[in-house]
Amino acid sequence: MSKIIGMGYCLPARRVENDELARDLGLTAIEIERQAGVRSRYYAAQGQGPSDLAKAAADMALREAGLSASDIEFLIFATMTPDVTFPGAGCYLQDKLGCGTIGALDLRAQCAGFLFALSVAEQFLAAGTYRRILLAAGDVHSSGLDFSPRGAAVTPLFGDGAVAIVLDAAGQGVIDAVIHTDATRLEQYWCEFPSSRRLPTRFMQSDLPLDGHFPHLDAESVRHDGLRHMRSAVEELLGKTSHRAQDVHRYFFQHVYRGTALAAADALGVRDRARVGGLEEGHIASASLPMALCRARADGDVRPGDVVCLATAGAGMNWGAALLRL
Repeated sequence: MSKIIGMGYCLPARRVENDELARDLGLTAIEIERQAGVRSRYYAAQGQGPSDLAKAAADMALREAGLSASDIEFLIFATMTPDVTFPGAGCYLQDKLGCGTIGALDLRAQCAGFLFALSVAEQFLAAGTYRRILLAAGDVHSSGLDFSPRGAAVTPLFGDGAVAIVLDAAGQGVIDAVIHTDATRLEQYWCEFPSSRRLPTRFMQSDLPLDGHFPHLDAESVRHDGLRHMRSAVEELLGKTSHRAQDVHRYFFQHVYRGTALAAADALGVRDRARVGGLEEGHIASASLPMALCRARADGDVRPGDVVCLATAGAGMNWGAALLRL
């Protein structure tokens, strides 16, 4: 098992309240909060990509760990919105940190990206391949949203941000994790364009009216499946590790619909020990779950030695849960 020895997060400078969005989306601020479960979110500046946000988060994580970038042996970046089509955002982050020529891997698992990346990192560390891995999770959604009334149901949900953690093989922190994918209904929650299967170009003028370059969600299905998946993942994980629900100090749930994350806590009977982010920063896909943990560490809600459970579900459909000892 590995251990988290440093964490950091970064939110862009620009905070966007519901009042500001309401003017463009044809809703009131109250309607947005009721529908999305979000009061505000942060948007990146022009030219600011996920690797820029992750760089600031990684600097914070390295400071806490007492390490420099040269101490990192491998880098994993979970993102669904890379800086450019290629190369990966991990390459950009590796260069900005000055990590030399260590391997830099992008991982695409959308909202469950952090848990998938954590599982991958744990395998490298357990095998002795690396001693220290930097895991980043970050997304910039704001450049791909529909700021017209057509986007009223989806645009308020999302924000931008990044988190980074440093994992050390010499520790007993990552107890276990479970991850799953069911792609049979992937079009419940997806963004189709630009698409490499689209010829002669990946995106054409005639595609614009179809809005396929904006994210689309089947709200009812995404809520239903999200609740079912988060609940089953936590139950599977507790059974797998022989932990009782009451052995966990704090549960962290994350979902694009904040109400679904709260419903998962209710369904598991752990609402009194649950923490659900997103109210003030929106849904940041891969970064939302670790950001809630990072903030809980900062404000003293969790402390060294506490056992915490992280669970999420999202596009793919991907879902999972992890049990950590801080």
